[in-house]
Amino acid sequence: TTVIYHIRSWLAYIFCNYESASRMMEKRQGIILTSSPPFLLCSIFFVEGLISFAMAHKTDETKWRALGLKCIEEIDKYAKHSPSNCKQKLLLLQAESAFLAGEYVTAAKKYDNAIDSATENGFTQDQALAFERKGILLSNQGNDSMASVCFAQAHNAYLKWGAKQKADLVQIKFGY
Repeated sequence: TTVIYHIRSWLAYIFCNYESASRMMEKRQGIILTSSPPFLLCSIFFVEGLISFAMAHKTDETKWRALGLKCIEEIDKYAKHSPSNCKQKLLLLQAESAFLAGEYVTAAKKYDNAIDSATENGFTQDQALAFERKGILLSNQGNDSMASVCFAQAHNAYLKWGAKQKADLVQIKFGY
């Protein structure tokens, strides 16, 4: 059940359905994670952090920011023990936190670091997401030309990952 809610929340997040993702996340949170393997826990905290920051942007409710920050604390533990698997996840969540706080220069640097780490360690899906999120940051700042470059890179990375539907969504939604 944990895995099903986790995958459903991840898919809902990837396709920008943050309300559905948050409902799946809340259902998953009703399940105790004591016997889950570390790789699954890292993934759960990562996705739930992304959802929390997305909901904080959308609703401005402090509970979502607090949940996102808690997920950063959890991911930090995994990143220390397995940086090649988790560092890009930590950096991406830190970028999301900085974006939410209005620390745009820090957010952009964290997105770049997440992209580099994901690229170095072969996590194409995290690379694609970091490009997309950086594009959104730049677009919100009015830097449409650089945002367009990021969206094109996200599109290409999603295609490389095999997520054609998501790549198409990026192209349609952001029209680079």
